[in-house]
Amino acid sequence: MLPGRRRALLETGTAALAVAGGGLLAGALTARTRGRTTAPAARRPDSGDATSGASVAAAKVPVGGAVQLSAPGSGDPIFVVQPKPGTFCAFSGACTHAGCTVLPPKNGSFVCPCHDSAFDAATGAVLRGPATEALPRYAVTESGGVLRVAAKPE
Repeated sequence: MLPGRRRALLETGTAALAVAGGGLLAGALTARTRGRTTAPAARRPDSGDATSGASVAAAKVPVGGAVQLSAPGSGDPIFVVQPKPGTFCAFSGACTHAGCTVLPPKNGSFVCPCHDSAFDAATGAVLRGPATEALPRYAVTESGGVLRVAAKPE
């Protein structure tokens, strides 16, 4: 090859690599700023309003299971759980490691589909990392068979 042609190929290849790398970086940043992945198979009943919190009928929350709500204002996922009959709790559905939405509880724990962190469905405590912080807990009150979840975590 001639030196001029070699230089042109090298410059073209470098430019193509820069464009491809920029595209990958832009895609990664876009994915990161979009926030959370959505957990499948969760029901989303009434969300309430920004001042009063979200609500759901107590009868819709299965024992050992959960109902997914959206936090008023932010739309962030909240899971209302009934770990044992008549006991209701609510936790943020956003994994404290990277913000992915945890899956509805199965066998007593929430699992994050992104990095496999696990959290106790009754307490929100970390059972397995890489997460190091518990899921934020929301206060739940019951009146007339309706559960009201606080607008902000405790």
